[in-house]
Amino acid sequence: MALRYFFDVVCPYSYVMGFEVEEAEDEGLAEVEWLPFELRPAPVPLPAPRGEYIRGHWRGQVYRLAGEHGVEIHVPRYQPRSTLALTLHAFAVERGRGRPFRNAAHRAFFVEGLDIGDDAVLREAAGEAGLDADAALEAAWDPARLVALRSTREEALRLGIHGVPTVATAEEVLFYGAAEPGRLRSMLAKESGVR
Repeated sequence: MALRYFFDVVCPYSYVMGFEVEEAEDEGLAEVEWLPFELRPAPVPLPAPRGEYIRGHWRGQVYRLAGEHGVEIHVPRYQPRSTLALTLHAFAVERGRGRPFRNAAHRAFFVEGLDIGDDAVLREAAGEAGLDADAALEAAWDPARLVALRSTREEALRLGIHGVPTVATAEEVLFYGAAEPGRLRSMLAKESGVR
């Protein structure tokens, strides 16, 4: 089954669900197109990194869901724009290194507590993913990639997608948001008629 997975590298739910999406890919249950959706493009205000919204949300939901999925995650020290990380992801995908880059960026942000809005952190994640760090950073700043990122977001909005993670087909949104472990697998089994 062909799926479209809309994600943002600064979204904890995208990070947690990403493991299940990768498993579906690895097991041949789905062919997945990973589509960046910037949650807070400029000039949308960023939340305070240690503000009550972030702390309360993480205590109430994120840690529980991550625990259910068996994923290590920590409240980020920063709440950066994800623009450059997402444009760099497009470069990584073009070079067949999308997954390694996503994993490196997510690990840097959600496990190591680094600022993935910082060029040095992005360079390191690109290098970990097997990319030429200089070329990757140059590509991240390419105005054409910024336009493409905005275009993908506008397309998602037209489809009725307003947040991430969102799992969709070319025709419809299948589900949005945090999902309990196994939801994607169950949905794929149902779609394919496997019990």
